[in-house]
Amino acid sequence: MKIVLTSDTYFGRKLTALERGFNSSEEMDDVIIQNWNKRVGSKDVVIHLGNFGWDPISSEGAMAFLEGNIKFIPATHDTHMPEVSLFRMGRHQILINSITKFPEHNLIVSPWPLMDWYGKSEGVIHAHGGTIKTDIENGHRFNANIGNWNLAPIELDFLKEMIDLKN
Repeated sequence: MKIVLTSDTYFGRKLTALERGFNSSEEMDDVIIQNWNKRVGSKDVVIHLGNFGWDPISSEGAMAFLEGNIKFIPATHDTHMPEVSLFRMGRHQILINSITKFPEHNLIVSPWPLMDWYGKSEGVIHAHGGTIKTDIENGHRFNANIGNWNLAPIELDFLKEMIDLKN
């Protein structure tokens, strides 16, 4: 089982698709789903840090094709997520705390970047969504925005390797 991180997929959002160089949201969605499933297996855990889909129909449609068990932290554009049936059926999980610790993985996550976080001075990794850049010089803070990682989720082990190379 791998731990994989991502955010800001924006399934179904035409403006985001155009900004990412696609002709349609369907084209963008297909590429993200394909990239996601190349990296994520059925037993892997995906921590999604917000802005999953633009609307309930696009979110439901994309989620039906994605591998892994998604632990979801809602962000600004996710008010519709509790309506998605795969959450109601228990296949995936919505986390109620916007800042969530995973001490067993030396990880703290949120939909936005934190300047300070629990365990920062001890090397706890902070992964976030949004548009603020990754900063491994001032603590181990990584932006999991799917647009920063070739439209694919990023493995937590890869982030740990980046930190090891820096040190």
